Amino acid sequence: MTDLRERLRISEERLKEINDFILDPNNELINKLLEIVEKYGGPEEINRKAHEARKLENLLARMKQENSPYLADLEWLTEQRDADAFVKISDYRKKILGDGAESMTFNEENAVT
Repeated sequence: MTDLRERLRISEERLKEINDFILDPNNELINKLLEIVEKYGGPEEINRKAHEARKLENLLARMKQENSPYLADLEWLTEQRDADAFVKISDYRKKILGDGAESMTFNEENAVT
């Protein structure tokens, strides 16, 4: 395994070549990429916007704005969750299997579908 891991090493010579390529002020590819990044406010602003866009309330608002056909289903699921309509897996197992369910081991690797 160590030999295989060692094969992942990037030599200093190759690393220097990569850095020279990326840092070359005449590299049009990198220059265009940096222009795009700056156009959108730099890395911090891009990451902040991405973090904000991932928030559930923003995703739902976007779905509403786009008239998503899935929004009604998500709203229904939210209502059911808020009404405690779902049973916890541990409670379900105890109901079906009895008190012995607590001492049993279950394969949690695959989702229940």
